[in-house]
Amino acid sequence: MRLLLLGILLATTLTACANVSRFQRESLVAFGEQLDGASAPLYYLIRLDLKNSANARTTSFFLKLSPDSPAIAFEELRPELVARYLPPFTPPKEWPEFLKEKAKKDVAYAGGGFHIIFENDRLMYVGICSHCNNSREYPAIGTPDGQHIYVLPLTEQQISEVFGSPDRVYKVSEVRY
Repeated sequence: MRLLLLGILLATTLTACANVSRFQRESLVAFGEQLDGASAPLYYLIRLDLKNSANARTTSFFLKLSPDSPAIAFEELRPELVARYLPPFTPPKEWPEFLKEKAKKDVAYAGGGFHIIFENDRLMYVGICSHCNNSREYPAIGTPDGQHIYVLPLTEQQISEVFGSPDRVYKVSEVRY
């Protein structure tokens, strides 16, 4: 009987930990939680890994790299354009040396909730985050038609308007960076 109760307690505890929503569409992953008293998850972290090919629908959106920048089509992102609005990425002092060395090989920019990496002038990664590193940023992204610009965090409806319907939405116990 004790083993049965322990098993139920463990199962309940593990189920209760799965409070992060993961929205997945091809090479795009977004994480959401019930932020600021919201009743549904708000997606505050979006990662688009372009090392492998990505669907045109997933990459047909707009970004506002700073409050004073125009809405820029994702397809137009080039290092020289991003450099107008974001400073070069500098790895944190706390990072291990091997990660700092790896980061030096990339052409990367970060600021205002964005982290954008190029390799040989090819866009490789875009990270967008409103609630990361114990701070609050206000990155903005727009729908493929450019008609709607949303500031993160986004509802599931808004993220679907920008990137299309998810392949899968499920709960995870934590966000791994």
